[in-house]
Amino acid sequence: MSRKKLLIIGFIIIILIAIPITIFLIKQQQDLRSRAEKATTLSLEPASTAQTPLQKNIDDTINLDIMVDPGTNQNLVSFVKLEILYDPSKLATGGATPQEKPFAEESTVMELLEGPAFTDGKILATLSVGVDPTKVIQTKTKIATLTFTALDGTGSTPTQISFGPETQVLSAGVNDQANENVLAGTQNAFIAIAGEPTIPTVTPTTAQTGTTGTPTPTSVAETTGTPTPTISTTPGTTTGTPTPTTSGTGSTNSAPVCSALSVDRSTTGTAPFSITFTANGTDSDGTITKVTFSFGDGQVDNVTQGGGIGTSTVNAGVSHTYQNAGSYTASAVITDNNGGVSSGTCTQTITVNTAVAGGDSSGGTSTAEPTTIATLPDTGPGDTILAIGGIIGVLTAIGAVLFFAL
Repeated sequence: MSRKKLLIIGFIIIILIAIPITIFLIKQQQDLRSRAEKATTLSLEPASTAQTPLQKNIDDTINLDIMVDPGTNQNLVSFVKLEILYDPSKLATGGATPQEKPFAEESTVMELLEGPAFTDGKILATLSVGVDPTKVIQTKTKIATLTFTALDGTGSTPTQISFGPETQVLSAGVNDQANENVLAGTQNAFIAIAGEPTIPTVTPTTAQTGTTGTPTPTSVAETTGTPTPTISTTPGTTTGTPTPTTSGTGSTNSAPVCSALSVDRSTTGTAPFSITFTANGTDSDGTITKVTFSFGDGQVDNVTQGGGIGTSTVNAGVSHTYQNAGSYTASAVITDNNGGVSSGTCTQTITVNTAVAGGDSSGGTSTAEPTTIATLPDTGPGDTILAIGGIIGVLTAIGAVLFFAL
């Protein structure tokens, strides 16, 4: 066999070996890149640990920033679903003033799709960058702020605010699947609250002994100067016993004040229309025990935990879905620990239109689905694979022709 034929045979053998090796190496690169994409971290800042918790006192306001970090592989974060868990016996959602929201999103970065919804020890919220692909998050960014009020001392073990299992982060990157959770890890917050637990004040009532008829003054009367009951001179009887006031101190209870009823979106939408109401209010001489939401469609919801319930300042929220078209007047009434109720100044008028074929024109949504992001430029190796395969195919064909020609 001639030398030329040997060279051609060697050339073809090299090409045939190079084809599977090249494909294998590119596939390995793709696999490594795909596995590395799950690198996004969610954190609560200022940073804290169980060993170095944030130091607070009872009644202090605690502000925590929610940060999203796409990581070293530059995920293109477009959608975040949050589940925040906390101990409601130690912390209350809501700040020291009605202006401070328990959950405040960075509207220039991400928009609320759903929530925030507050339940006992849990906050749920869903955010998205919207339909503009240029707004995807590529560097560490603040997306929202949480505000809590310290309720009770924690002793030697700090209380924890953490991300729950429903937390999810989606990416608009080409190598990321539409529903692939790219969240790699979370950094929780730890709070050490100093101070003795608040002991509820129980107002005793004036009592009479069953054997002698002599009235027993209450402890409040002895310590605050409440008039001592008058005892009749006739043996075995009592007369003129004064009735204690509802506060136990001789003062009249001041009713709580509902300062505002806010909503998380436009008050006009298409049925079914979901909207979140937040009631803000204060009580000057006690604590708030309940917020009653009336939605105007016959549904009523009583909120007795979270949102500052149990403190003098409340910022309680609740979500509601209007199933039928119509105009509804929603209202909120606040109740304090002495039974006082706020006046009816907190209202919102909700207009629900009939559903129109082709979608909801209101901008409201009842389910939290990821927003569709415009397609980004393809950065994958697909074009490279096709180019290499084409070159190898041409070279193989040339080699084969030369082999048989010679």
